[in-house]
Amino acid sequence: MHVGTNHLALLVININEKEFHVYDSLRNKNRPDIPQYIDILRTYMKGRDIDLDNWSLRYPDPCPQQGSGDNCAIFTCKYMECLARRDTQGFPFSQDDMPTV
Repeated sequence: MHVGTNHLALLVININEKEFHVYDSLRNKNRPDIPQYIDILRTYMKGRDIDLDNWSLRYPDPCPQQGSGDNCAIFTCKYMECLARRDTQGFPFSQDDMPTV
């Protein structure tokens, strides 16, 4: 999701835990636009077999954080890659890996 004016983060629908998970390399929990994205997802999912009305918002930890201001897209892609591979135990990457990623 595009957060604010120049930042990317990942919003995941976690069906097993009945939660929305936000993976944000800047870990800013006070962004007013994140609840708006969740409302859009709830609207999109209406009429399907999943009722998202009482789901909570969670920021999973650990979640690697960026050190510079221009790596959010790379971090977001790495979050997606790790989640797709189910390799989220501590997320095996950090800011130090960004030059080679």
